[in-house]
Amino acid sequence: MALEESLSKLKEGLSASTKLIGLSDRGWAKIEIEGEDSEILHEIVSRKLIRAQTDLDQIDAQGTYSGIVNGIGANLEVDIGLERPAPWNVSISLRALRAQLCDGKLLSGMEIGEYYCIHPGEMLTVRLTRIDQGVGKIEGWLADSQIDLFSELIDSRLERVQVYSCTRRRLAFAVRKAKLERDVISVESNTLVTHSVVCKLGTNAVGLIPKLGAVLRKSELKPFLPRRILERCRPW
Repeated sequence: MALEESLSKLKEGLSASTKLIGLSDRGWAKIEIEGEDSEILHEIVSRKLIRAQTDLDQIDAQGTYSGIVNGIGANLEVDIGLERPAPWNVSISLRALRAQLCDGKLLSGMEIGEYYCIHPGEMLTVRLTRIDQGVGKIEGWLADSQIDLFSELIDSRLERVQVYSCTRRRLAFAVRKAKLERDVISVESNTLVTHSVVCKLGTNAVGLIPKLGAVLRKSELKPFLPRRILERCRPW
């Protein structure tokens, strides 16, 4: 299991143990950490993996949190793990997305999602701007750190293939099976099942998708194309 493999690596050299004790109602893993170095491991896990924010009372109204994209359309919905008082998402309006990612251009949510590879399962970092318990809504923007990450990826000019619903081990096998080692710089993991295949300069990400897809038949593959973003969205 991908989670158990990741936890095993994170606790190497520490006097601590981990145990998966179940899943939350929203599908987040519940992990029990014990041992002499449990506090250290707890901090490492919180930094390396996404930590669910389950209780609204513990959330900073202007705080910054990481979560998983639930969907994008009229709004971008991001699940940060909230369960109490209700399973609310952080909602980022289309207007906010256009302001941050498109210089105000009237692109649809689907177009923005396609250009920036903001799809269900992707990890994003958001900054809360408003909590309205009366109507059960949390509003936000993309966090500065998320904008900085997009800027870094676009400035590199390197195309990427975003891979969803796939373990890192399976993806590494697919790269070897498709004989793409010469076309790929590295594989970067965003979550346990979402990854970026970083193409070498001059390699076309769209051209790699059918080759990887022939092996990863159950995974969704999307191209991240810096040039397309610069042409259709905004300069970076």
